[in-house]
Amino acid sequence: MMKKSKIATLSIVALISALVVGGTILTVQNKSLFTHETNQEKKKEQNPREKQLDYLKNHEEELAEFAKALNPKVESVQFDWDSMKVEDTGNGTPQGGGYILTLDGGINNNKDTEFTLGIPLNHNSNEVPDKLVIYEMQPIRILRDGGWFLYE
Repeated sequence: MMKKSKIATLSIVALISALVVGGTILTVQNKSLFTHETNQEKKKEQNPREKQLDYLKNHEEELAEFAKALNPKVESVQFDWDSMKVEDTGNGTPQGGGYILTLDGGINNNKDTEFTLGIPLNHNSNEVPDKLVIYEMQPIRILRDGGWFLYE
């Protein structure tokens, strides 16, 4: 009888120990080693592309004004937000010159027009610009006679 009681007690202790160790392992696996957040909390964080797209949308008016200044015939500007890309810029060296956000658009509600604007990134491809600097990457063009021509 005493032997059965010891076995039952040892079984209960072993089971409780296994549950405690297993629970600790699960908790540790869910935690990030370098922060105090869990993986689930980290997934809620916005990815770099979404942050960059939000930045561009927040500056839509400035981007549109820049595009309108490129040609006096531009009355309205439409952006293709899905076209946003981060690209390498070259400066003639193997390591390149950095990164730039590019965004395509059209004008005057004409689907046969397009242009590309660029916003430089200072440090890496995942950053959001500190200051809005806009470049004309491709001039305003129109599709006619089977080819792309400058919009005049």
